[in-house]
Amino acid sequence: MQPLRIALGLLALVTVFFLVVPAQTTLFSGRRDAGEPTAAVERADATAGSEPAAVPLAVPVAAPAVRAIDATPIDTSGLTRLPAVTSGAATPPRPEMPEASAADEVPAAVQAPPPASEPEVASAAAAPDGPSYRLFPRPIAVDARTLKTGDLTLLVEDVEPVASDARCTDGTQAWPCATRARTALRGWIRGRSLMCAVSPDQRDAREIIAPCLLGEADVGDWVIRNGWAFAAPGSRYEAAEREAREARRGIWAYGLADDETAARSGG
Repeated sequence: MQPLRIALGLLALVTVFFLVVPAQTTLFSGRRDAGEPTAAVERADATAGSEPAAVPLAVPVAAPAVRAIDATPIDTSGLTRLPAVTSGAATPPRPEMPEASAADEVPAAVQAPPPASEPEVASAAAAPDGPSYRLFPRPIAVDARTLKTGDLTLLVEDVEPVASDARCTDGTQAWPCATRARTALRGWIRGRSLMCAVSPDQRDAREIIAPCLLGEADVGDWVIRNGWAFAAPGSRYEAAEREAREARRGIWAYGLADDETAARSGG
């Protein structure tokens, strides 16, 4: 048994020697290295031996051919030279105007006068003596001629109201004529505004005597034509009063307790 153990120990030592000793050129390793190159050497040889990839080169484009210019002068012997244009040659001729004779001259008296410095219409409109039209809002009738609007008093021109104490009669009945006339005028105006033509000397007055319009109706004509007032002597309303008397309108539909002169207020 002892010799066997020694033999196994030697065998183990030899095996360890070959496994542990670093790779050096030995008899066995030299043969193996010489006969079988490593994979790394093969890869290096393969890389060194391979050719680089071909890179495509740009093909030069041929430039267009340049046409040669013929320097031979052009023959101008057959051309006709036009005459040079002088100043005014392109302007059409002007017709000759006959000279004015002494008989054709317009006399100074016939010539148009110079324009006026100020239009006559404007000066007439700006005349200070003309009436000014003023609007009086919501007047209240005091009688058939007198109206109050604010702190102003309007007296309708050419109208004479019935006296405040005059009485109208119908048989045995009697009543104040002025009250009936005032009621009729108030009912016709009904809070509407009047347009009156105020003369220049009354522009600052508190009591104004003027003709007035309600819309397009003449206030004086309406109150007299309907028989609620007298027309002033010589006024434009005398024909309207005659019409009211004949038609028996207003106070003319009844009798007067007093004579007509007393029935007038003298306005």
